[in-house]
Amino acid sequence: MKVLFWMFIGFDQHATSEHLLSAVIEQICKAGHSVHILQKNTGGNLPTIPEVLRQYDVTTDVISYQAADKGNFVARYLTELNYVRACKKFITPDYDAVFIQSNNVAGFAVRAIRKKMPRAIVTFNVQDIFPYNAVFSGSVKKNSMIFRVLAMVQRYGYRHSDHVITISEDMRDLLIEDGTPANKIEVIYNWSYQDEPYDRNELDMSVPNQIFSKKYYNVVYAGNIGVMQNVDILVESAALMKNKTDIWFHIIGNGQYKEKLQNRATELGITNLSFWPLQPPGAAPSIYAASDINVIPLVKNVYRTALPSKTATCLACGQPIIFAIGKESVFGKDVENETDCRIIESNDPKGLMKAVLEIKERKATNDSCKQYFKKHFQRGINSHQYMKIITRL
Repeated sequence: MKVLFWMFIGFDQHATSEHLLSAVIEQICKAGHSVHILQKNTGGNLPTIPEVLRQYDVTTDVISYQAADKGNFVARYLTELNYVRACKKFITPDYDAVFIQSNNVAGFAVRAIRKKMPRAIVTFNVQDIFPYNAVFSGSVKKNSMIFRVLAMVQRYGYRHSDHVITISEDMRDLLIEDGTPANKIEVIYNWSYQDEPYDRNELDMSVPNQIFSKKYYNVVYAGNIGVMQNVDILVESAALMKNKTDIWFHIIGNGQYKEKLQNRATELGITNLSFWPLQPPGAAPSIYAASDINVIPLVKNVYRTALPSKTATCLACGQPIIFAIGKESVFGKDVENETDCRIIESNDPKGLMKAVLEIKERKATNDSCKQYFKKHFQRGINSHQYMKIITRL
């Protein structure tokens, strides 16, 4: 079987989804199929076919792409449309199956495939649900004309795909509520960089050793500080815990809201919180493993449209996790039932304070996290499930 793998990133630069995509391509090739990749030229200098894929029957076309400013909603959408148009000349009826990476112009992408390959098996991957994510972040109003148009485009893409793969039960439920047939949807969790949980003794701890002091109990958020992440909750909770001199909060990363949070921390006179710059991607497991508690926060209701990519790696590191995502989350309820993780509301700094103190009192690492990781987030098993769906006749 010949598979067209249409990416909306480029392998020429590191991205949060590159390990997911390369693992799926590898599984497709191991099953005896060939893969042709459509990808963006994003100006990076990494190989457009990663080293791990060079032994397989993998080819690629790289399409010129000029990224728009992250803060310009309209410009970003138009650049994605231009990318779809530029890809059309590389879409030929020579393929048996097509995988389309999650993107905000689903209808246009799927329509381009259906016009050239009406009989091909089309699998669309939903990593976040646009434009609902824009609604929950406050960028778009749900009753607006722009929302209705953008949602219509996405629905077209989902309905005219043969298979839709998404990454949480909460997202599946929203897709069904929005009109995607339930029998098309599969839930496969995103995985980390390896199959086995991480052993702290085997990790390079040089980065966290420069950040964390062993005399404190370290509560950590590490990642993007943007519109979807409610990192504010750590600042507000740190302010409530000024008198807890043995607990220290850390916010590690960059993003458009970092300066706002730093100003808020100064305004509150917080002395038990440190901000750190973004660290190398390879240091993520060691940072999560060295933390006493990892916090994964989201803006209210965003759990219905996305599951943070760090979830698998945090679980694999075995340290306690507090998910500040909302107690109604199906995923949240499941992980809380099967592990010692805590689920709190998105905007509840008092709830975060209470959860931190409870976990600290237990004085134990969360080995149940590693078991949950092995049950739901293994790279080999989950990427193989992708392969079976993509190549399903």
